[in-house]
Amino acid sequence: GQVQAQGNSAGVSISPAIIGSDTQIDPGTTHEHSVTISNLNNSEQTFFLSTRNIIDVLDGTPVFSENNEKTGMEMSEWIKLPVTQVTIPAGSSERVVFTMEVPADATPGSHFGSIFISVDPPEIEKSGAAVGYKVANIIIARISGEATDSANIRQFATKRFFHGSKNVDFSVRIENLGNVLVRPVGPVEITNMLGQKIETVIFNDEQPSVFPGKVREYAFNWTGEGTGFGRYEAMISTVYGDNGAKKTLSSTVSFWILPMNIILPALGALALILLITFVFVKLYIKRTLAHLSHG
Repeated sequence: GQVQAQGNSAGVSISPAIIGSDTQIDPGTTHEHSVTISNLNNSEQTFFLSTRNIIDVLDGTPVFSENNEKTGMEMSEWIKLPVTQVTIPAGSSERVVFTMEVPADATPGSHFGSIFISVDPPEIEKSGAAVGYKVANIIIARISGEATDSANIRQFATKRFFHGSKNVDFSVRIENLGNVLVRPVGPVEITNMLGQKIETVIFNDEQPSVFPGKVREYAFNWTGEGTGFGRYEAMISTVYGDNGAKKTLSSTVSFWILPMNIILPALGALALILLITFVFVKLYIKRTLAHLSHG
């Protein structure tokens, strides 16, 4: 995949959008990678290259640490670029090969960095006066060693407590307490008020991750068949971690399904019964009083 920035009939893209994975690499090693930079302008353009540290990713867009301060997850200094700027003809691309030199004292866990491309020079970008378009990829390195793999569910809830049909929106907030990426995935079991499991939904099958030290909210939907009625319960059971040491997170939420096509006639019938009861009681009292008066 690639990511691109687009301006007024101008732009730039970089691919691949993500480099690296959860595969562990050792401290003190060097790794070679490459990116392809494409000029989407209709004229020749000079692009400036730099490196950044990433502290989170929101909706696929990296969030950079301010002034590349130390976060415990930094890796921008590991990325060695052969050039700091490239001039590319209109509609053309250029491949840039770079190395990632992992220090011998690199801390275990996930580290995140980026190759940042801008039409403004680095000094303009740092000053905050940049006006041009820019783009960045995401580089991930998981350093081997004794890493902390820990997470919890902060909240599991439905958007509303009462629903008119089997169309329920859920949200779950997962906190990463460790120093490696967490990719929670697993089933959500729906049971009715009789305790019968009626359906299973797979949560987070696209597997976006939670960054270390961050809380991420996931939203998903359950749409079932047929008409539902009564109290339901959803139990989420997600797993995360290495294949050899999977960990489980679970939580439960209850909600009600009260369809109006059943509730309204029932309320109407109840109102009619109450009205008839009221009339009969009133007549009974009237006849009783009349009988007592006559007696």
